[in-house]
Amino acid sequence: MRYSDKDCIVIGFNEDLVHLTSVILMDGKSGLKKKIQGIRGKNKMTIYHVNFADKTCIDVGHVSLPQDVPAIDMIIEFKPEVDGGTVTICNTDQVWSYSVRENQQMTGKDSDYPTGPLPQAKETSRDNSKCIVDKDKVRELEQKKQTKTVWPDELAAELMRDIYGQDEAIKKISELISANLRRKKPEVEVIVLFGPTGVGKTEVGKALPGALEKLTGQTYGFHQIALNEFIGEHSVNRFFGSPPSYVGYKDPTVFEPVRSNSYQVFLLDEIEKAVDRIYTGLMECFSSGVVRLADNSPEIDLSHVIFIITSNIPVDMKAYEEASAFRKKEICRNTLAEACGHPEIAGKITNCLAFRELPVDALTDIVSKFVVEELQNYEMELEHMDEALMVQLKEQHSKYGARGVRDAVREAITAATVYDRNIGRYKGRRVTLSGDIEDIVIKIVPEGGRSPSCRCLMVD
Repeated sequence: MRYSDKDCIVIGFNEDLVHLTSVILMDGKSGLKKKIQGIRGKNKMTIYHVNFADKTCIDVGHVSLPQDVPAIDMIIEFKPEVDGGTVTICNTDQVWSYSVRENQQMTGKDSDYPTGPLPQAKETSRDNSKCIVDKDKVRELEQKKQTKTVWPDELAAELMRDIYGQDEAIKKISELISANLRRKKPEVEVIVLFGPTGVGKTEVGKALPGALEKLTGQTYGFHQIALNEFIGEHSVNRFFGSPPSYVGYKDPTVFEPVRSNSYQVFLLDEIEKAVDRIYTGLMECFSSGVVRLADNSPEIDLSHVIFIITSNIPVDMKAYEEASAFRKKEICRNTLAEACGHPEIAGKITNCLAFRELPVDALTDIVSKFVVEELQNYEMELEHMDEALMVQLKEQHSKYGARGVRDAVREAITAATVYDRNIGRYKGRRVTLSGDIEDIVIKIVPEGGRSPSCRCLMVD
């Protein structure tokens, strides 16, 4: 053994010799790798080799910490065989190397080791761009934004701008996320949503990043993944990496964006169609809060990641509606476990809720939203829609849910405009819609009153 059980890698920040932190026991009994999370407000880090038996300390290197990132996570690794290691800043592309020496003392004037500052450790990746702003001030402002409390009613209000008819479920989702954001140490958030296709499950995942960014000031990444596409061995390795010598070794995984920005929303569609390896891998990630990759690269911390997982597995909605809050979770978990053949899932996923079928009025709101959005593509503003036309569009609601309605609206508006060579007359104007789904009539609303209808020419 080259190093005794008294040799440690110790770190200190901003030349503070009082509050030093022991991170690695160099004999390896407690591991040779340590992750430190949420470092902020520090400009420099110093690495020391300390021997507690001899009460000696060797200064082995200095690291300048990035000032353009509000909070950083760090992985410190020691490799005895090379008498050194690396410091990896997880949410940047920066890696430093350092080296240590054995049995060297630093005791002041009697030390034969230099007492002055050591050369800065080698930085293997760094953007040396010119500083054009006060980065300390930027970091201070970003930190203030991050500490802003997210109230569940505010988050729910933002989500309900895009999701209709699921107020109860949206309220619960908002409560779960808001509570986790307030934790001193946030944990990976996993929420499984059950319900038929087209009732808003996917839309929740899509709406979350924008809503959270608006309320916190923190940018959230977004990734939608259809789990039924990850079937073959190589595609499965895109989740958890490939072992050395295998195809795809060192290729980035789907979780790689977390390294550069720890705040992410992952929308995993149709969990019931995932293969067993993805099941077991995801359950391990949810339990540990990290992704351990097969290529032995540094693990990925998931403490700021939100997973929205959807499932189309039918839930007994009558029993669900009558059940207590705790029993609701049990119904959903048991349904998923039985359908997927993985009873251990019930103990790994704690947050499950079901989306109900869209009520009649919610479907009216959804059709209106789709029509408004589609008309905006032609720079038209909807003033009013004939109620009979609304009924026809709502009838397009099929087994595909809101998706079927969206497709019907797009097809109808397209048919009403595609052959109109004078469509420019609608630009920037308020319009009304009437007629039927096969032959929509568009009327321009004049500034001071009503005008003759402008009927779109339909050509067979």
